[in-house]
Amino acid sequence: MQLLERVKNCNGCGACVVPCKHNAVKLFDRNSEEAAELILKYADKQSAEAKAYKASGRYGSDGPGAKKIAVLNEGACDRCNACVLFCPIFNPVELPVFEEWYEYDPAFDERDMPKLYRETMRKARAGQHTEFVGTLCQIAALKSLNGDKIPQNLILKPLLCSKEKRDSEPCCRECAFY
Repeated sequence: MQLLERVKNCNGCGACVVPCKHNAVKLFDRNSEEAAELILKYADKQSAEAKAYKASGRYGSDGPGAKKIAVLNEGACDRCNACVLFCPIFNPVELPVFEEWYEYDPAFDERDMPKLYRETMRKARAGQHTEFVGTLCQIAALKSLNGDKIPQNLILKPLLCSKEKRDSEPCCRECAFY
């Protein structure tokens, strides 16, 4: 099971990384040569994603801040499917209605989201007042990782992704959360 065959339009939210006990799922810059090599190496029967990477030759060009993509190392995977079960695209969650939005900054793309999800959940479970700032896909990922619930002490601050940002990335263009 190649993760990208099961989850179409991976948005790089990183929710799949958190529940993996074997560290089989990693996030890479979407257009990196490293991601392309792993997709080709572990793709079952040359998935459509792997064929597209091979044909495009476009990897390695975007550098820091490029949208992330989750790649599964089939050799380390025990096929528990936790990566897919917590994916907010594969297993959708309902988001709350937000009245206040915050301006998106490209610096937010540089955050280690799996680490941030773990820290946020740990603090919220300990009863601490916790604030989480993220795009709608990141908020959906956090909610999915919390069993489709948002603790009362967890304050969500959504970042507004501009139309230009959404149009610039294929996975953002087809965002299920806007």
